[in-house]
Amino acid sequence: MTGFFSRIFDSRIFRYFISAGLATWVDVVVYFLAFNYLYEKTDIVFTEGFVIASTTASLVMSYTAGLITNFTLTKMLVFKESDLQTHQQLFRYVLVALLVLALNWLMMRFLIRSLEWYPTVARGASAILIGVLSFSIHKVFSFRSSK
Repeated sequence: MTGFFSRIFDSRIFRYFISAGLATWVDVVVYFLAFNYLYEKTDIVFTEGFVIASTTASLVMSYTAGLITNFTLTKMLVFKESDLQTHQQLFRYVLVALLVLALNWLMMRFLIRSLEWYPTVARGASAILIGVLSFSIHKVFSFRSSK
Protein backbone atom coordinates (compact mmCIF):
# COMPACT_ATOMS: atom_id res chain seq x y z
CA MET A 1 0.00 0.00 0.00
CA THR A 2 2.92 2.34 0.67
CA GLY A 3 3.97 2.21 -3.00
CA PHE A 4 0.45 3.22 -4.03
CA PHE A 5 0.42 6.36 -1.83
CA SER A 6 3.98 7.19 -2.81
CA ARG A 7 3.03 7.14 -6.50
CA ILE A 8 0.01 9.38 -5.83
CA PHE A 9 2.03 11.98 -3.89
CA ASP A 10 4.79 11.87 -6.50
CA SER A 11 2.24 12.55 -9.24
CA ARG A 12 2.54 16.03 -10.71
CA ILE A 13 -1.16 16.26 -11.45
CA PHE A 14 -1.99 15.37 -7.81
CA ARG A 15 0.37 18.09 -6.56
CA TYR A 16 -1.15 20.49 -9.11
CA PHE A 17 -4.67 19.95 -7.80
CA ILE A 18 -3.48 20.19 -4.17
CA SER A 19 -1.85 23.54 -5.04
CA ALA A 20 -5.05 24.69 -6.73
CA GLY A 21 -7.11 23.58 -3.73
CA LEU A 22 -4.92 25.51 -1.29
CA ALA A 23 -5.03 28.58 -3.54
CA THR A 24 -8.82 28.34 -3.68
CA TRP A 25 -8.91 28.20 0.11
CA VAL A 26 -6.74 31.35 0.26
CA ASP A 27 -9.03 33.03 -2.28
CA VAL A 28 -12.17 32.28 -0.26
CA VAL A 29 -10.65 33.29 3.09
CA VAL A 30 -9.28 36.57 1.69
CA TYR A 31 -12.67 37.29 0.10
CA PHE A 32 -14.46 36.69 3.40
CA LEU A 33 -12.02 38.86 5.36
CA ALA A 34 -11.97 41.68 2.80
CA PHE A 35 -15.75 41.77 2.34
CA ASN A 36 -16.65 41.51 6.01
CA TYR A 37 -13.80 43.32 7.77
CA LEU A 38 -11.78 45.45 5.34
CA TYR A 39 -14.69 46.92 3.38
CA GLU A 40 -17.27 46.08 6.07
CA LYS A 41 -19.84 45.21 3.36
CA THR A 42 -19.80 48.85 2.24
CA ASP A 43 -19.23 49.98 -1.33
CA ILE A 44 -16.29 52.25 -2.06
CA VAL A 45 -17.49 55.66 -3.21
CA PHE A 46 -14.90 57.74 -5.07
CA THR A 47 -17.38 60.24 -6.51
CA GLU A 48 -21.12 60.22 -6.92
CA GLY A 49 -20.81 58.52 -10.30
CA PHE A 50 -17.86 56.24 -9.54
CA VAL A 51 -18.57 53.49 -7.03
CA ILE A 52 -16.89 50.11 -6.69
CA ALA A 53 -19.03 47.46 -5.03
CA SER A 54 -17.49 45.89 -1.95
CA THR A 55 -18.15 42.48 -3.52
CA THR A 56 -16.12 43.46 -6.61
CA ALA A 57 -13.26 44.97 -4.61
CA SER A 58 -13.16 41.86 -2.42
CA LEU A 59 -13.16 39.61 -5.48
CA VAL A 60 -10.25 41.47 -7.08
CA MET A 61 -8.25 41.20 -3.86
CA SER A 62 -9.08 37.54 -3.26
CA TYR A 63 -8.51 36.48 -6.89
CA THR A 64 -5.11 38.18 -6.83
CA ALA A 65 -4.15 36.49 -3.56
CA GLY A 66 -5.29 33.11 -4.90
CA LEU A 67 -3.43 33.61 -8.17
CA ILE A 68 -0.17 34.51 -6.41
CA THR A 69 -0.57 31.56 -4.02
CA ASN A 70 -1.31 29.16 -6.87
CA PHE A 71 1.61 30.43 -8.97
CA THR A 72 4.05 30.11 -6.07
CA LEU A 73 2.92 26.61 -5.06
CA THR A 74 2.79 25.40 -8.66
CA LYS A 75 6.29 26.76 -9.35
CA MET A 76 7.77 25.26 -6.18
CA LEU A 77 5.90 21.94 -5.95
CA VAL A 78 4.76 20.94 -9.41
CA PHE A 79 7.02 22.32 -12.14
CA LYS A 80 10.33 22.67 -10.29
CA GLU A 81 12.41 21.74 -13.33
CA SER A 82 11.30 24.68 -15.49
CA ASP A 83 14.25 26.63 -16.87
CA LEU A 84 12.31 29.81 -17.60
CA GLN A 85 12.99 32.87 -15.47
CA THR A 86 10.42 33.59 -12.76
CA HIS A 87 9.12 36.78 -14.40
CA GLN A 88 8.55 34.85 -17.66
CA GLN A 89 6.74 32.11 -15.77
CA LEU A 90 4.56 34.64 -13.94
CA PHE A 91 3.64 36.52 -17.13
CA ARG A 92 2.73 33.27 -18.89
CA TYR A 93 0.89 32.02 -15.81
CA VAL A 94 -1.29 35.15 -15.70
CA LEU A 95 -2.07 34.80 -19.42
CA VAL A 96 -3.17 31.20 -18.88
CA ALA A 97 -5.15 32.19 -15.77
CA LEU A 98 -7.10 34.76 -17.81
CA LEU A 99 -7.73 32.16 -20.55
CA VAL A 100 -8.88 29.64 -17.94
CA LEU A 101 -11.20 32.21 -16.38
CA ALA A 102 -12.79 32.90 -19.78
CA LEU A 103 -13.08 29.18 -20.60
CA ASN A 104 -14.70 28.47 -17.23
CA TRP A 105 -17.22 31.24 -17.84
CA LEU A 106 -18.00 29.99 -21.36
CA MET A 107 -18.33 26.37 -20.27
CA MET A 108 -20.55 27.24 -17.33
CA ARG A 109 -22.71 29.45 -19.53
CA PHE A 110 -23.13 26.57 -22.00
CA LEU A 111 -23.86 23.95 -19.33
CA ILE A 112 -26.34 26.17 -17.47
CA ARG A 113 -28.13 27.85 -20.36
CA SER A 114 -28.00 25.22 -23.09
CA LEU A 115 -27.98 21.96 -21.15
CA GLU A 116 -29.91 23.38 -18.16
CA TRP A 117 -27.49 22.01 -15.58
CA TYR A 118 -27.72 23.16 -11.99
CA PRO A 119 -25.11 25.98 -11.56
CA THR A 120 -23.14 24.30 -8.77
CA VAL A 121 -22.85 21.05 -10.74
CA ALA A 122 -21.83 23.04 -13.82
CA ARG A 123 -19.16 24.82 -11.77
CA GLY A 124 -17.75 21.53 -10.50
CA ALA A 125 -17.66 19.95 -13.97
CA SER A 126 -16.13 23.06 -15.45
CA ALA A 127 -13.47 23.27 -12.74
CA ILE A 128 -12.38 19.67 -13.30
CA LEU A 129 -12.33 19.77 -17.11
CA ILE A 130 -10.70 23.17 -17.36
CA GLY A 131 -8.32 22.24 -14.52
CA VAL A 132 -6.94 19.33 -16.53
CA LEU A 133 -6.57 21.58 -19.58
CA SER A 134 -4.91 24.22 -17.40
CA PHE A 135 -2.38 21.67 -16.09
CA SER A 136 -1.46 20.73 -19.66
CA ILE A 137 -1.07 24.34 -20.79
CA HIS A 138 1.07 25.24 -17.78
CA LYS A 139 3.24 22.18 -18.37
CA VAL A 140 4.10 23.11 -21.97
CA PHE A 141 3.85 26.91 -21.80
CA SER A 142 4.05 28.58 -18.38
CA PHE A 143 6.63 26.24 -16.83
CA ARG A 144 8.26 24.83 -19.96
CA SER A 145 11.44 22.89 -19.50
CA SER A 146 14.07 22.06 -22.09
CA LYS A 147 15.06 18.96 -20.11
